[in-house]
Amino acid sequence: MTKPSRRQVLSALYTGGGVLLAGCTAGPKESNDTNETATTKGDGETTSPGSNQSVPDFPGNTISDKCPSFDSTERVVCYEAVDSEEMPIVLVPETQSVQLDQSVGFTLRNRSEQRFETNHYHWQLYKRVDGDWYYIAPEAWPEPLTPLEAGDEHTWTVTVATGRGSDGDSIEHVEGTESLTLAGLGGGHYAFGTDGWFAAASYEESIALATGFELNADQLQLTPTAAISETEWNGETLVARSMRGESDGEDDQPDKFILERIDGSEIDAERVIAEQVVRNDQLRDSIALIRKHDADRVHLEEFSSSVPPFGLQDARTYEFEGNRYRVTAREGQSS
Repeated sequence: MTKPSRRQVLSALYTGGGVLLAGCTAGPKESNDTNETATTKGDGETTSPGSNQSVPDFPGNTISDKCPSFDSTERVVCYEAVDSEEMPIVLVPETQSVQLDQSVGFTLRNRSEQRFETNHYHWQLYKRVDGDWYYIAPEAWPEPLTPLEAGDEHTWTVTVATGRGSDGDSIEHVEGTESLTLAGLGGGHYAFGTDGWFAAASYEESIALATGFELNADQLQLTPTAAISETEWNGETLVARSMRGESDGEDDQPDKFILERIDGSEIDAERVIAEQVVRNDQLRDSIALIRKHDADRVHLEEFSSSVPPFGLQDARTYEFEGNRYRVTAREGQSS
């Protein structure tokens, strides 16, 4: 799945879910710091606070394959690649071996002499599978500016919850700046990170801070949600009915989320992993059912609150565990 930039999110566009669609948020806001004032030179030119400062130096190589590349940033500072005591800013893990239901702190430390402009809501979680990185969470986030002053630090406390996905529960969207409980994660190598920029620079010169960690758990199994009320065959098509959504009236017919297994490696497909699929209820249910019943086509009937249904304007093609699937939607008709 495509990694979103700092100004992009992978999110459902409406309640009821899109299909791992990309959306844009507003641009970064200016800091409201009132402790610094602009100055005026002898020629009358006004300069902004911090304009006489330079961006701190980062000694040595700061990148490692233990962290993703963060394509939209100018620099990546990976904890595994650096001496954390020498870095002007660094993200430090409490531990790099994580157990289920264990709370772990990730602390952003600003040891520089200037403010670091960031957004504590914009923590980021990735997973590495077969050498590639996949963006997991959050699906969306608010965009206030939450500056980290020189000498300050900020800690996110992360807990990986047990069993919620395999029990049929939907994976809830997680949002926050301090305490984060994440479900729907299987064992493997992850990276936790954030980004921002120093006051002497601009948001176009952003720096990513990240650290890798191992989650000691079983692999995530893809199962349908508890919202599937019944299934039946209509010829060679498996029809599934969902209890999600509400009808607008007794004559209202449910929309259809259509998943088809396809052949042909020549078709471009977006590769996704289980931790991404479980965060979209319709995609999760459809792939889980097509695999469980060995079907080639699933029609998931559900009342979608979005226009177009499920946020799907055009067909999408995904590759999941060696199989390719085409996803389309059809609007329900009122009789």
